[in-house]
Amino acid sequence: MDQETSTQVKHTHTDTHTKHNSTLYVSTEPDSSGKRPFLVAAVCLGLLCVLLAGIIGLSVYYNRAIKDSEDKRNNLSQSCSLYKTNTTAERGQLQTRYNNLTEERDQLQTRYNNLTEERDQLQTRYNNLTKEKGHIQAKLYLIEQHCQEGWRYFDSSLYFLSSEKKTWKESRQDCLDRGADLVIINSKEEQTFLFNLKKRVWIGLTDSVNEGTWKWVDDTPLTTRYWHKPQPDNAGHTGNEDCVEIRTDQRPLEAWNDMSCDSKLNWICEKAF
Repeated sequence: MDQETSTQVKHTHTDTHTKHNSTLYVSTEPDSSGKRPFLVAAVCLGLLCVLLAGIIGLSVYYNRAIKDSEDKRNNLSQSCSLYKTNTTAERGQLQTRYNNLTEERDQLQTRYNNLTEERDQLQTRYNNLTKEKGHIQAKLYLIEQHCQEGWRYFDSSLYFLSSEKKTWKESRQDCLDRGADLVIINSKEEQTFLFNLKKRVWIGLTDSVNEGTWKWVDDTPLTTRYWHKPQPDNAGHTGNEDCVEIRTDQRPLEAWNDMSCDSKLNWICEKAF
């Protein structure tokens, strides 16, 4: 076969093949163009399903999260309420205990103050008793010394009864020399004590300064009287009875008699403690 013939054949074959391929293409193209919309729809539907499933999943997740959050919030709220209640109760108990302790402290402080005051009072009393004890011991010593010298003790005073007789003025001077003075009578008990010595004695009462105005040797006026009636009468032989004695032939509370100060009698000196 020559070259032209061969080329012709080739072209014929090619054309034939082309025609064959063209025929196949024409026969398949309508089928492919009909399936494409369905595929797209299926894909979209699948995507929508996936999206919907995601949305549902997220909704379920968020609902669960919200529920868990609410549960936690409720639990926290309950816990806070319980804590607040317990705290309030505990605070009330602590406040009550604090008040009780404060009251107890105040009571103890008051008791301490009272005990301190009582201690101070006892200390003061002890000090006073100690001083008094010292004074009593000193007085007892002096009384003992005086008693050895012939003095007698009665109702916080010492009395000296003379063994000799002198005038009223001389008697008083003797008392002054002894650090005392003629006795001043202030009570019926003292008068009875002196009367029971059973001696006529001078006492420290006179109206020599102003007739009829009787005064004691310390210049105090006469208030309590133990005269024997009708004394004082100023009825001596000189008519000048200005000094007073205690007589022993009368009753204890009616034993005073005025007589001349120049008469000589025993006397009683008094030294007060």
